[in-house]
Amino acid sequence: MKVIRKFKSNFDSFDEVLLFIEIFFLITILPLLIKRLTVSRLMKTLTPRTVKYDNKNNYEELKGKIVKYTDYILSRNFWVYRSTCLKRSLVLYHFLRKSGINTQICFGVRYNEDLTYINRKKRIEGHAWLLYNGDIFLEMSSEMAKTYTVTYCFPERNG
Repeated sequence: MKVIRKFKSNFDSFDEVLLFIEIFFLITILPLLIKRLTVSRLMKTLTPRTVKYDNKNNYEELKGKIVKYTDYILSRNFWVYRSTCLKRSLVLYHFLRKSGINTQICFGVRYNEDLTYINRKKRIEGHAWLLYNGDIFLEMSSEMAKTYTVTYCFPERNG
């Protein structure tokens, strides 16, 4: 009974349960998509053709639910449900765009220097984040994202 009450307290409607299930499903198949598709094809696949959750009145609430459910699932730290910036950004990109929030996803790289005496070398590390109206969006540390050199953004902005 306690589990059912806790479950009900996180969902206000059947649509929210469906949203949670859709996010769970995408996170589950995302590693396969990443492995099998080129970046270009992956982004075209994850970019919705139509807006499904067109509820302008509850924009902030819907955005909050998408972030909450995505972060909850990825925080399980089990199997494919481990949080990485790539998974989080791809899932948020897909569902935010599906809800009518025209985000852009960016990928970047930077050198991370290993300064230990034995390993004095530079390693390249990557990061993925979202932009909305040209600003870093829903990033836990926007200052950290700014330290990466953008290599690719989708969809590309013209002019």
